[in-house]
Amino acid sequence: MKRLIFILFCLASLAQAQIPTNKREVMQQFLSGTLDESYVPAAFFMHFGKDARTGEKAIDAHLRYFLSTGMDFVKIQFEQGYGRIRIEKPEDWEQIKALPADFFAPTLEVVQGIYDIAGANAMILPTVYSPFQMLIQSVGAKTVVAYAKTEPERVKKALEYFTEALIGYVKACKKIGVDGFYTPTQGGEIKFYEVPAFFETFVKPYDLRVMQECNANTQLNILHICDYEGQYDDLTRFISYPGQIINAPCEIAGKPFSLQACEQLFKRPVMGGLYRKGAILEGNPDDIAKEIKILKKSQKGKLFILGADCTILPKTPIDNIRTAIKTSHHTHK
Repeated sequence: MKRLIFILFCLASLAQAQIPTNKREVMQQFLSGTLDESYVPAAFFMHFGKDARTGEKAIDAHLRYFLSTGMDFVKIQFEQGYGRIRIEKPEDWEQIKALPADFFAPTLEVVQGIYDIAGANAMILPTVYSPFQMLIQSVGAKTVVAYAKTEPERVKKALEYFTEALIGYVKACKKIGVDGFYTPTQGGEIKFYEVPAFFETFVKPYDLRVMQECNANTQLNILHICDYEGQYDDLTRFISYPGQIINAPCEIAGKPFSLQACEQLFKRPVMGGLYRKGAILEGNPDDIAKEIKILKKSQKGKLFILGADCTILPKTPIDNIRTAIKTSHHTHK
């Protein structure tokens, strides 16, 4: 029944004859550059709450949101961490050990369930946190910075454990059949500059190993430069990162960072255009429609995906999300 509902939605959601009749074709044509330029793919992502992180509730929450908004691909949230560890002395780092082979089984169950229902008609992109993100969620950013200064090998050992586990998770997702990944990165923010070469030592090498596996033999990978941990003053260090699409913050070095500027820097199509705490959250549907019409006009002739700079807040009105996506899809004279 779920599969039938999904197929019927896809067939009914795209009214214009020149637009493909299912979401997978939309994104395939987008990637090949053959999608009608009046139709801009769109997607917004949110967390669904503690009771929808695993199992059938997680599968249902993702699909219900996807169907109700009309977005163009399914992005699966990554809700499984290592657990909080208290580091009070150097030896406490030994609590972080190699993750068991089945560690990500609950998340893989969600990926498999969503793929089984929606994979024939939409591209499926699981989120993959970086090794650095998993580490700071486990011990805290301040602890990582402190030990990066005094005992860097302990930090590197922990990062290695997470890197190997995440590569295994990515391989398992690809066996399921996913089309690519949404790969956030953190660790390049200004706040980490107090440790010389912090990014080059503790972030980038581990990021690249995971992201290179994500990009191998997949077709849609979105590099997300996440500003949840703080501000950036420069994104050039990310130019060598893989990913067909770039999703970056709306502000860099205290100044607006437009889609045009992002595209010029990375030489790749971009995703974004809306600030997650702006009109999509606080405005009304008319405000949002007006903003997107202006954005589409400014991006005319360019490949981009409408979205937010990061995960939108759960309290974002669903009507605002629907309006944003509908406006992105439709022709406006």
